[in-house]
Amino acid sequence: MFTLYERKNRQKSNVNIFVMNYVTNLTKENLAGERIGVFFGTFAPLHVGHQAEIYKAAALNDGVLVVTSGYTGDRGEQIGLPLRKRFRYLRQAFADEWQIKVDYLNEDGIPKMPDGWDVWLDKLLGIIKRNIVNKNAKITFYTGEPDYKKEIEKRLGDNPQFRVSLMDRTILNISATKIRKEPLKYWDYINRVFRRHFVQKVVVMGSSNSGKSTLIRRLARSANSPFSDDFAAIYQEESNVADSEMDIKDYSNIIQGQYQVNSLEINSPANNGLAIFNGDAISLQAYSNLLLNQDERLQLKHLYNTIISAEEFDLILVIPPFSDPRRKVIRFTGAAIDPVAYYQELIRLIDFYGFSDKMVVLNAKNQTDDPAGYYARYLQALDAIEKYTSFDIEHHR
Repeated sequence: MFTLYERKNRQKSNVNIFVMNYVTNLTKENLAGERIGVFFGTFAPLHVGHQAEIYKAAALNDGVLVVTSGYTGDRGEQIGLPLRKRFRYLRQAFADEWQIKVDYLNEDGIPKMPDGWDVWLDKLLGIIKRNIVNKNAKITFYTGEPDYKKEIEKRLGDNPQFRVSLMDRTILNISATKIRKEPLKYWDYINRVFRRHFVQKVVVMGSSNSGKSTLIRRLARSANSPFSDDFAAIYQEESNVADSEMDIKDYSNIIQGQYQVNSLEINSPANNGLAIFNGDAISLQAYSNLLLNQDERLQLKHLYNTIISAEEFDLILVIPPFSDPRRKVIRFTGAAIDPVAYYQELIRLIDFYGFSDKMVVLNAKNQTDDPAGYYARYLQALDAIEKYTSFDIEHHR
């Protein structure tokens, strides 16, 4: 029997309730076999300790069902990892593991523990039932909490179909709590799919011919971190289109293209907790605002707003206009717009979107042997990255 009791009245609410159609692992078959392991937890985030126990369960059973549970406002959601996102990340993390299936348990509406154990376990049993082929399979619950073992056995201990295995959490001295407090310190313990949530994102903004791309490349390599390319430059070269020829479709393609190349670096295996970007929606919007008419700007406004809200940068480094008599590079896509006007529009937009507290203007005082300030900006940028992201970069003045 899988059901402790049947809930006759199901409460419905449209406030803060996690609702989604049931699609667990897309094309995965239900778990088959005589022995099924069940591994449940919050997974905020999934880490190597979880993985070690899940793989142990997979080796000892014919299949493993991983169930992430949570409620509105739980400790995962408090750091931006609500139940829906954790479920999707877990499903991706085990996408190539045919023996491991992922599901979720929404705890909204369940009484607080210990009063909610009957309802919670009843829901878990229903989830197990819909994910396995053999309804009479032997079920082993895996938990690292002695209290959980006690509560489950209190309710299912007399049923030979079920048993509870208490995991040794001292084998790997890591916990999701430690990771949430200091993700960069415990970076190597975080599952790669979940790392995207904790990466510190830095964008460098500046006019053309400001040394922006060179600065980004050197900052990223100083930290052994990934960095993105300027998608606008790539797009214009491949499309053979100059600045003055770009229309709304071009800008739309660049906005979305830059977001995608930035996302690739966030999801890169080379990601060590820091990613630096050479292009973003605000930088492009400042540019298009100076070149397009009002109607065209309005047509792009919604797309800009959508991407800007999704980018979530931790630090914005801005290169102000400066003079360098040695640097007379002209953009191959056309004459650059006035750097002062562009800088002013950048600052206006950064303030408009409420990101001034994340902005650092790279205006360090130039030295005699560094008249254009390239090295001064490099050092100031390194200091800013350490201050705003807590990512430690070894550098010496």
